[in-house]
Parts: sequence; structure tokens; C-alpha cells
Amino acid sequence: MERNSFVFYKSFYEAVIGLPNDIKLEVLTAIVEYGLYGIEPDDLKPFAKGMFTLVKPNIDINNTRFLNGKKGGRKSRAKKQTPPQAADAAYLLTYEQEVERMKADAEWRKIVCEDFGIAEKEFDKRLSRFLSHCNEEKKRKKKERHDSYEDAKSHLRYWLTKAFPQQAKKEAKTPQDPSRPLDYSFSGGFGSKDK
Repeated sequence: MERNSFVFYKSFYEAVIGLPNDIKLEVLTAIVEYGLYGIEPDDLKPFAKGMFTLVKPNIDINNTRFLNGKKGGRKSRAKKQTPPQAADAAYLLTYEQEVERMKADAEWRKIVCEDFGIAEKEFDKRLSRFLSHCNEEKKRKKKERHDSYEDAKSHLRYWLTKAFPQQAKKEAKTPQDPSRPLDYSFSGGFGSKDK
């Protein structure tokens, strides 16, 4: 493959500048002939051959990039990705359907109720508020649905932590009554009073 130009890096020059003139000329000639004409030298002295062997992969990479550029280059990321319609087609549940599925998922529902310290009736109320929140986001962000059911459950749990901070967190923030001494006693086991 013959070219009108090729990339000659500063590191090529820095690698050969300190060599004796005869080897320097031999290496530079080999680099230029390979870069422009694709001719790989076969009669180099051992040291020059070693230097050329180190430079050759860089020239090969740049030649490959040049050829790919002539073919149109790498496809843009927008073209590579699946279109949004195809991704949406894989998961079709609406926000309403997700909430109904969450209500019906007894095992997961029980876990969430335990994690957030709420009764099942309260869970249903919060699910209704969550549905309203999702519909508001649908208008604001123009997002029709979650990416998956797992994404919807994760979104609900995150929303619950923000909309209804856990009772334990509220209790931790309330200050201790200064008139009441701190109680460090432990009734049983290590650290209790000796009898």
C-alpha cells in the first residue's frame, strides 16, 4: 500500500537521534520506506532491526486507522446503540401496572414493610403516592416507563427513603433530655453489676 504521508512520532526521532550516523540513517530510511510504501526491510543490521521492530507496530496501527477512515471510520455511538423504541418494546409495563404488580408481590411487599417499619395498609397508601410521583415525572421528564420491573422496585425504595424518612433516623436526630443522665447500664452479660 502506497501512501502520500504517514505519522512520524517525536519518539521515533528521540529513539534514533543518539545513534551513530550509519545506523541512524538505516533506521530512518527503513521507517520512511515502511510508512510510505509498506516495504519491510530485510537487510538491516541487528541494532537497526531492533529499533525498526519497536517502531513498526505504531506505523501498522496508524495505517489501519487510515484504511478504516477511507471506509468511513468507526460507526458513531448513536448508530451502534439500539433505538429507544426497541429498548422500550422489551419492557412494556406502565406505572399503573407496576404498582399493581408490587401490591400483588406479597413476599417483596413484606420485606419493604419490614425495612421501612410500616403496616401493609400504609404500604398501599405510599404506593398510591408513588404512582402519583411517577406520573408527575412522566410529564416532567417525558419518561413513559421504568427500564425494568427491578428498576421500578428500586425507584420505589429510593423514593420511600426520600419521601418518608425512616422512624429510626428521626429518633436519632432528636436531642437527649439534658436533665436525664445517660444510662450505660446493661442488665445481663458482660458489663453488668456484680451481685
